[in-house]
Amino acid sequence: MFNNLSPALRQGTFFSVNSGIITTLGLIAGITQSTTNYIVVIVSVVSLAISDSVSEAYGLYISKKAEKPNDKGTSPFNSFMGLLVIKFVVVMSFLIPFLFSKSLKYYKNLVWPLGWAIILLTILDCQLAKMRNEKKEDYIFKHIIIVSIVVILAKYFGKKIAQ
Repeated sequence: MFNNLSPALRQGTFFSVNSGIITTLGLIAGITQSTTNYIVVIVSVVSLAISDSVSEAYGLYISKKAEKPNDKGTSPFNSFMGLLVIKFVVVMSFLIPFLFSKSLKYYKNLVWPLGWAIILLTILDCQLAKMRNEKKEDYIFKHIIIVSIVVILAKYFGKKIAQ
């Protein structure tokens, strides 16, 4: 699936999926501890989708330009576009339950965000492991550790700050 992408587009895609999942999960884990207003969650996630997608995409673009100053090819732009579009879509996908209900129940208990994150990260990890001929368990285990740390810290500080 990802083997057919150019290396720059593949880089932007893998970076954006990973980053989009972890940052959105952290945001939701923290913010749902301090609000009962679903509008606050929606605005926060949409703001993250816009600002973080543009910021990281342009950061990657500039970084790739600096990496090879004499390269006039399309690689930086391809990375930029891959990251921008995919990250925006991934972050916005965390709002899917709001299409069916305005309840924060699935967000506060983290059932939806964690479940969705695990599904997407497992797909990402399996694809990367397959491309590299490595064990997918190594990638999945690392993601579980990182996601756990982010969720625990964000939830903890969300509760503390709300007090």
